[in-house]
Amino acid sequence: MIRKVKKEEIPDLYPYVHEIFSDMEIPALDELSDDLLKNIVIDAMHRPRYRYGYENAWVCERKGQIAGVFFGYASEWETLIDGPLQASMLKYNVPMDTISQENESIPGEWYLDTLVTDPNFRRQGVGREMLNAAAQIASDAGHEMIALNCEIDNLPAYHLYRKMGYKEKTQLVLSGHIYWHMIKEL
Repeated sequence: MIRKVKKEEIPDLYPYVHEIFSDMEIPALDELSDDLLKNIVIDAMHRPRYRYGYENAWVCERKGQIAGVFFGYASEWETLIDGPLQASMLKYNVPMDTISQENESIPGEWYLDTLVTDPNFRRQGVGREMLNAAAQIASDAGHEMIALNCEIDNLPAYHLYRKMGYKEKTQLVLSGHIYWHMIKEL
């Protein structure tokens, strides 16, 4: 079952966000203590319009547990999407250059920023269910295209996205990693 995240579940989503930060080798992981980074990100997640905030978060629930999470939003929000993170960083007296801001989407898309399946639920259709739900959310919001980025070496994800109808549009470099920017017309 796909549903919007509840505000009280925000702390439970942090490990998924941290996994993405680790995969992308975000410099803040080396520059900030684990507790400080967690506090900053969870604080930002409670603020409106943050990239990983409650307004942009959906979970896949299986057997009463969170089996996966995805975050998405209209690409037009991207220039503002990390403002809540910057506010949280100021609150914790952390310089804003500690976490880089990079454009990940192209105007006119509904951007699927992040999709993570809990390791205990992998290879059980959770990713496919979340991808279908994200496309429906984008379509319901009036978008004609949904997009995501897939690290070029992540072949299992790449093949899933291709099976789900995504096509390569271009390549992007994010945090020093090469990604396919993939789109799907709705």
